[in-house]
Amino acid sequence: MNPQQAPFYLIVHTDHPLNPSGPNSGAEMAAINHARFLAQAGRRVALAARLTSTQTFDPGVELIDLGSNYEIERALDYAEARAPYVLISEGKAFALVLARRSKGCIKRILITHDRTAGDSGIRPEVLETMCDHILCVSRAQYEKLAQEGAPTNKMGVIYNGVDRSIFPAAAPQAHQPSRLIFSGALVPDKGLHLLIGSFLDLKANHPSLTLDVFGSSSLWLRTDYLNIEELQKAIPGISFHGKAPQSAIAASLQTAGICVVPSIWFDPLPLVSLEAQATGTPVVTFNVGGLPETLIDGETGLVVADISQAALTQAIDSLLRDPARLARMSQRAATHIAENFDWSVVIRRLIALSESAEAPGR
Repeated sequence: MNPQQAPFYLIVHTDHPLNPSGPNSGAEMAAINHARFLAQAGRRVALAARLTSTQTFDPGVELIDLGSNYEIERALDYAEARAPYVLISEGKAFALVLARRSKGCIKRILITHDRTAGDSGIRPEVLETMCDHILCVSRAQYEKLAQEGAPTNKMGVIYNGVDRSIFPAAAPQAHQPSRLIFSGALVPDKGLHLLIGSFLDLKANHPSLTLDVFGSSSLWLRTDYLNIEELQKAIPGISFHGKAPQSAIAASLQTAGICVVPSIWFDPLPLVSLEAQATGTPVVTFNVGGLPETLIDGETGLVVADISQAALTQAIDSLLRDPARLARMSQRAATHIAENFDWSVVIRRLIALSESAEAPGR
């Protein structure tokens, strides 16, 4: 389809606050990147959310602040005036419900970033009548939602991606094997406590080992479950950096030896695994949710079957003792992401689905 004839795109984010220019959790960054790369593909697009800032992050993306009352109707009226339009609801299905009588809406798409079918806010049998497509971010999420009754006739998988202009690859020799890195919400679900335990175990045989921790519990609007100040004082080599811009995280990943993603819950598809590999940093993760789908086990990182501190320690130790293997993994990881998870590739698939009559595919 000629971009001049293409529909307008309205992306409505869930009611979680979104900072267009600052640190966010993975679901917020996915919504931002969907908007950014749709604009780069020549589409007119607006991102509607409860904005914590109105600072524009991309000249091609219009921002609509839904305010504290989450006034989705304001965004729908805006899109209706620019019809025909494609509605993409990220996380929650409320926008789909409100738009069901909208004459200008030609496609209603739910992109789910959550662990259960009910997290959309609408029961699966009702959701089927509200949308044209339900897009999961991993095969594991697809299977889980299907088992819970989500309508498979409308479901498909389109992975999250990486902006490689922000997370460029660094040469394998730039990565320091003794530097571990964690990035994400500091909540029990993400398993940081297991990594800290492993770090303490590993220091006995790898005294130069360091651990950089990026993130905060506030990314998920939760209170701290770890005493960060005490941990940093008590454990030599561990540094907590708090919420940081993507550029700072990318710079740290470009010199890290291993990125550990120790999620212990059903993590649909966290961006950090993709971002780490894009820079050439191999990933160690547990076999949960969509995480195994982000890497090639044994080639771009390791998938640990047993969710335990001991198993995590053993996996990291095996890589620390084999720097040559880490270097091979580094080079393979960057290629793997460039070929399969670049946001531009993801957006082409989303546009094809949005602007044609094709059925969702797996």
